[in-house]
Amino acid sequence: MKKISIITLLFVTTAFSQLRVGADISRKMDLSGLTSESSEGMGFTLGYERMLLGLVGAGGEFTLGGDEGPDMIYGYGVAKIPVGLPFFKGIVRAGYSLPVGEDGDMYEAGLAYGAGLRFKFPVQPIGVEVLYTIHNLEMKDQGDGFAELLDALDFTWNVMNITATYNF
Repeated sequence: MKKISIITLLFVTTAFSQLRVGADISRKMDLSGLTSESSEGMGFTLGYERMLLGLVGAGGEFTLGGDEGPDMIYGYGVAKIPVGLPFFKGIVRAGYSLPVGEDGDMYEAGLAYGAGLRFKFPVQPIGVEVLYTIHNLEMKDQGDGFAELLDALDFTWNVMNITATYNF
């Protein structure tokens, strides 16, 4: 009985799950509307999503930002919305971004949200998503007397990402 329970639990937790591997195709940093610049290089993401009721779920991603982007952990809730086109679904995500490593010393965690479009044939486990995500971060006080200035500045990291998904 114990083996059947464990197998059932493993099946239920992996059913409707999704492994995600992506690459940034466009990245832009915006500092309170004062300056906006595109970043060179490419970032990569590795993530996992668990759909709870088929249309809503939760997920997490680790982003390796490359030379000019922050490395982040991104936990989020996700909704998949039918858009009226065969094989396509709209994707809406909202969650929390946490910079890690050296970037964790520069930026504080903040809210993140995004939207995109997913293409997947019904019987194939592989799909493709294009997502636009905005990560709202705050710069940490570095002890150099600019604390008031940093509190007034909002840092956003805008990322357009193309992701390959595998459902299992």
